[in-house]
Amino acid sequence: MRILINGFGRVGRALFRILDKPGSPVVAHVNDPLPAEQLAYLLRYDTVMGRFDGVSVQDGQLLVNGRRVSLSHNGKLSAADMNGIDVVVNSSGRNNTRESLEQLLALGARRVVISQPVPAGVADKTILQGVNHDELRDEHRIISAGSCTAHCFTPIVRVLHEQWPLIRGYMMTVHAYTSGQNIVDGGHERDPRRGRAGAANIVPTTTESMLAFDQVQPNLANKLTGMAQRVPVVNGSNVELVLEMQGQATREMINETVRAAATGRYKGIIEYSEDPLVSSDVIGNPHSAVFDSALTHAGNGDISGQTTLARIIAWYDNEWGYANRLAQLIKTM
Repeated sequence: MRILINGFGRVGRALFRILDKPGSPVVAHVNDPLPAEQLAYLLRYDTVMGRFDGVSVQDGQLLVNGRRVSLSHNGKLSAADMNGIDVVVNSSGRNNTRESLEQLLALGARRVVISQPVPAGVADKTILQGVNHDELRDEHRIISAGSCTAHCFTPIVRVLHEQWPLIRGYMMTVHAYTSGQNIVDGGHERDPRRGRAGAANIVPTTTESMLAFDQVQPNLANKLTGMAQRVPVVNGSNVELVLEMQGQATREMINETVRAAATGRYKGIIEYSEDPLVSSDVIGNPHSAVFDSALTHAGNGDISGQTTLARIIAWYDNEWGYANRLAQLIKTM
């Protein structure tokens, strides 16, 4: 399988690193506005992921451990870019309309994967690898891979809902700042708060993850809501879930249920931890969620004693964990 990565940012470069091994689908082409020398430099040196040796530029193309990866720098992909390409990963954050994505199929791609949640009707299916990947069908040609945050909390909510049906809940992600924020105070096209200095502020903002959750778990749509707080760390985030659930559950029961899932059906997706973690401890962790069992809390949800109010914390590498799910989704295809 030959992959085209459209947008060589944080997710695109992490995905490249993951797929650059024998037996994996091959990244054959990269499209990004930056010149070849800068793309090679950013692939070779990374503040979070460290060095990636064997990268150079030859005749305007990437040379990675002796393998040539063609480059283009177009605002929109052309027929020449798509020559021999099976799957396009659109990690650019742009041109995510149904019309634009269908044009990529018309140019020869067999499938298009979008590395963010999109509104209903844009993608044929939203797939969270490890959660609903068994619903992938041949006719699903435009696929949203959701978000890093959705990948973190969705499997945990699903595991708990199967044991104690969800009545309602709230999700808060304390999220590392991203390239969509400013280094110093300035403007922002959608959210004035995101225009403030990302490395110097806690920035309350929205999260697209709820869109992906509702599409993957339609039976729980509108029972869970949430928001994000962007904080001054370069990587490593967590999710806090406050859930009101039917039935009585103790802290020990909740932890045991998640532990069993992490060693069973969700192995490789959820990691169960008893260690006192902080955000830097999960950098480089490939799991979608690192469940922090020491921080689980459970108590009566109402005066009748028939419900449980639970507080759950899970950590995630918002770049590497998500890129691993993207790689798995491509292999599932």
